[in-house]
Amino acid sequence: MKFSFLKKLFKRKFICPGAFSEVYIYHDGRVFLCPDCFMTKNAEIGNLNNNTFEEIWNSQKAITIRKEILKGKYNYCSPSLCFAKSNYNIRLVPFKNIEYKAFQKEFPKMVCIGADCECNASCIMCRKDIVHYTDEELIEYKKKVDSLYIPILKNAETLTLSTTGDPFASRNTRYLMKTAAKTYPNLKFNLITNGILCDEFNCNDTGITDRLSNVMVSIHASNEETYNKVVKNGNFKKVEENIRWLKTLKNAKKIKGLFLAFVVNSQNYKDIPDFVEFAKSHDIVALFWSCIDWGGNLKSEDGVPVGISSPNHPYFNDLVSVLNTIELETEYSHFFTPLKAARNYKKEEGA
Repeated sequence: MKFSFLKKLFKRKFICPGAFSEVYIYHDGRVFLCPDCFMTKNAEIGNLNNNTFEEIWNSQKAITIRKEILKGKYNYCSPSLCFAKSNYNIRLVPFKNIEYKAFQKEFPKMVCIGADCECNASCIMCRKDIVHYTDEELIEYKKKVDSLYIPILKNAETLTLSTTGDPFASRNTRYLMKTAAKTYPNLKFNLITNGILCDEFNCNDTGITDRLSNVMVSIHASNEETYNKVVKNGNFKKVEENIRWLKTLKNAKKIKGLFLAFVVNSQNYKDIPDFVEFAKSHDIVALFWSCIDWGGNLKSEDGVPVGISSPNHPYFNDLVSVLNTIELETEYSHFFTPLKAARNYKKEEGA
C-alpha cells in the first residue's frame, strides 16, 4: 500500500500537514495541495481560470483529499517524489498539536506559485529554448498577480517562487515578489532559482534580501564543462559567485536553508560523485533528483533521452555503477527515491 510508513506514523498520531496549510498554483491556473510533481495527476483541486480561490481551497476534491489524510491514507500523493517518504525535510507533526479539518476556514500558510515560465536559461531536462513573454502577455500576467495571487497570500507565512521559470529572470515573478514584499511585511520567501541572477543586487531590488527563508540553486554540475552541456545560456562562474554570497547569509543566519539541486540526466550522471564533493566544499547540502520528462520527449545533443533512471535507458547500467561508488545519504547529499531504486535495481535482478 502506498505510504504504509505514513499510515504507521498516523497510528502513532502523526500527520502530514501539507493539505491543510499549503497550496501550489501552476502558471496555467491549476491548483494542488502540494507541488503537483509530488502528487498524482488526479489530485488537482481546481483551476483559477474557472473558479475563485475560495471555491478551490475547499472544493470537493480538496475536502476529499484532506478526509483521506485524516484517515491515514495518502492515495493522492506520489511516493517516489515526496520529501516525507524520502525522510528529508519531513514535516510530519503530532496530530494533537493542530485541529485538522477537511474544510479549512483560513487561507494557506505556505503558498507556492509558478507564476510563469519565463527564464534566462534552458536546461536540457526542462526546455529546448529560452522562454520570453511579449509585452501583451506580461500585462495579462500582471493582472493575475494583482487580482489573484496577492489576495491568496493574506494568511501566508512563506511564499515559494518559482517552479516553472526563474524568479529573477521572470519579469512577472519579480513584480510578484516586490508587490508581496510590500503588501505583507512579515512574509518570508523560499526561492528555487538557477542562481544566475540570485545576487545581492537583485535580492535588494525585489525587497527580499532580509526576508529569505530557504534557497535552492539548481546548478546540475560540479564544473563548467558539464554545466555548459546541461544549462544553455548559463554562467557557471557567476552562479558559483552567487552561491558564495548566499553562503554568507546562511553563515550569518539570515537564511534558514541553502541547497544545491542536481537533476540527474544523460549528460551529468558521471559527475554525481564530484557534485557531492562540490557541495561539501561549499558546506551546502546537495539534493539529487531523477529527471522527469514532462511529455516533451527531451533529448540531449547526442540524441539520447535526458531521463536516465529507467532500466530501458541506454546509460542506465552506467548510472547504477556510478551510484554504487558513493554513499547516497550523507551530511552533504540526499538522493530521492527513484535514484535509490535505480542503484538497487541490479541487486534485485541478481546481477
